[in-house]
Amino acid sequence: MIEAVLSASPLFWPGVLCSLLLAALLSRPVGRLLRAHRAAGFLLVLALGGIITLTVLPDTRLPLWDNARYAVRQCTFDRVGPHPLSELLTATQSSLNVALFVPLGVTAALAGTWGRRCAAGAVAVTVPVLVESVQYAFPVLGRACDGQDLLDNYLGLAIGLLLGALAGPLARAAVRARRR
Repeated sequence: MIEAVLSASPLFWPGVLCSLLLAALLSRPVGRLLRAHRAAGFLLVLALGGIITLTVLPDTRLPLWDNARYAVRQCTFDRVGPHPLSELLTATQSSLNVALFVPLGVTAALAGTWGRRCAAGAVAVTVPVLVESVQYAFPVLGRACDGQDLLDNYLGLAIGLLLGALAGPLARAAVRARRR
C-alpha cells in the first residue's frame, strides 16, 4: 500500500526535503507564533508540508492535461462511514489519511496558551476541507475529492488533538525544567 501511495506521488521525496528545510528554517518563528517550543513549530511546518505533498501536489504519472481530461468532476460522499479498527491498523489509504493528520492535531494541542490552542485547532479543522476543495477545484492535479478522506482526516486530527492534550502538560513541564 505504501508503495502504491509513493508511486502515485512521484514528488513525495522532493516535497519531504522541502518540508524538512522549511521546518528547520521556520521552527523558531512558528514556535513563537504558537507561544510554544520551537519543536512544536518544526512539527507544524513539517505536518503541513507532508499534507501538501501527499494531497495537493499533482500526480505526474500522466501528463497534466490527461489528469484534467479523465478527472472525476464531483466529490463522492456515497461510501462515507467509519472503518473497522482492523482496517485502520493496517496500511490502507484510510489509515494513511488518518496518520497524515495526527501530527497537525498534536501541534494544535501543544500551542502555548489556551487562545493559541483554540486558534490552531480552528485552523487545523479547516485544512481537510481546504485540501478536498483544492482537489475538486483543480482536476489537473489528478486527485479526487472524497468524503471518506474528510472523515479519515478528521479522525486523525481528533487523535492528534487528544494525544497533544495528554502530552502537552508533560512537554510544557519538561521545557520549564530545562530552562531552569
